[in-house]
Amino acid sequence: MQYVYRAKRRDGTPVAGRLEADSLGGARQSLRNDGLFVVDLHPASGLPRAAPARPGRGGRGGRVNRTDLLMMLSQLTIMVRAGVDLAEALQNVTEHIRKPVFRQVLQTVHEDISAGRSFSDALAKHPAVFDATFVAGVAAGEQSGTINEVLMRLTDLIRADLKLRNTISAMLAYPLVLCGVTFLVLNALIFFVLPQFAKVFDDLGKPAPPLTRMMLDFGGWVSSHKLLVLLSMAAVLGGAAFFRQTRLARQLRDSLSLNLVGVGQATRALITGRLFRLLGTMLSSGVPLIESIRLCRRTSQNLRFRELFEQVEADLLHGEGLGKPLIESTFLPQGAAQMVATAERSGNLGSVLQTVGEYFEDEGERRLRDLVKLLEPAVIVFLGVVVAAVVLSVVLPLLDVSTISH
Repeated sequence: MQYVYRAKRRDGTPVAGRLEADSLGGARQSLRNDGLFVVDLHPASGLPRAAPARPGRGGRGGRVNRTDLLMMLSQLTIMVRAGVDLAEALQNVTEHIRKPVFRQVLQTVHEDISAGRSFSDALAKHPAVFDATFVAGVAAGEQSGTINEVLMRLTDLIRADLKLRNTISAMLAYPLVLCGVTFLVLNALIFFVLPQFAKVFDDLGKPAPPLTRMMLDFGGWVSSHKLLVLLSMAAVLGGAAFFRQTRLARQLRDSLSLNLVGVGQATRALITGRLFRLLGTMLSSGVPLIESIRLCRRTSQNLRFRELFEQVEADLLHGEGLGKPLIESTFLPQGAAQMVATAERSGNLGSVLQTVGEYFEDEGERRLRDLVKLLEPAVIVFLGVVVAAVVLSVVLPLLDVSTISH
């Protein structure tokens, strides 16, 4: 079979042409043996693309979370590695799926495979469950005949992604719970406890202390203007939700997340690690470099990183290297671009990107953990001061009432 390729020599010189090979994997290996780094490689008739998404039974798969996908993929990978046919393995896994929506999606995939469709085309009909990255990896594995290895890499990718998300959620849970409990306590003191003391001072004909008076006035105003307060809160939340969808809001958010003191270094490392690991997994699975760059760009939620990958793609299409735009970037962690540029020259880009990605994910997680350790006592002290002010507004009236009674 004839394949069309675009590649680069070790000195960075772009080359293009055609070659004969038995499979995509054989063509890629042949180019590597010639000392070429593959940028794009596909059959002369065109690289099969994932089927376009269409409304159907898979459209309701949005309720399938990453944990469900990981459990299914882990079982499927074990069976396929054990020599079980893919269709049979998928049928066996489907029987043990408890979530009806996910079971229906997998049954549809199994029916399509049994009818002669490729695994990647069957998955592409359910974009709410299997994203473009997943489908592209499977398609490359089918082309190269390494579907077992690709399934293993995708399983490791999803497992690492879930581990990172769970770690971040666990680290942020305590400060958020602490703030929530403090908010409830403050509301109880201001709107239920303090008003009782107002009646006592009114009966005694003595003014309340200034701090207590301020709290009472605030609580009384809110109680007498409940509708206005609710409408104002709804307007603020609605305006914030609308503004959040604008490009300006995204630019501000992404810029702050990358440059805010304390937070920026952790965010840069986490995003870099995740995208590099994803890019490395795609390349190791046989996805062409240009397609892998595009998938990473669509996956990234940060506009700055999206713009970076757009520049990388443009440079590659013009025959330039991957490392140049990365080195020129001002927000990548120190040393990341240099390691990628070195790997590009050595022709071992996929595995190095995975290693670099794992390193920076661990580094970002460590920085975030250190930040949370500093944040926790700061939050406790701040909330302690606020609660102390409200408690004093309750205790001072008690002391005054006690003095008057004596």
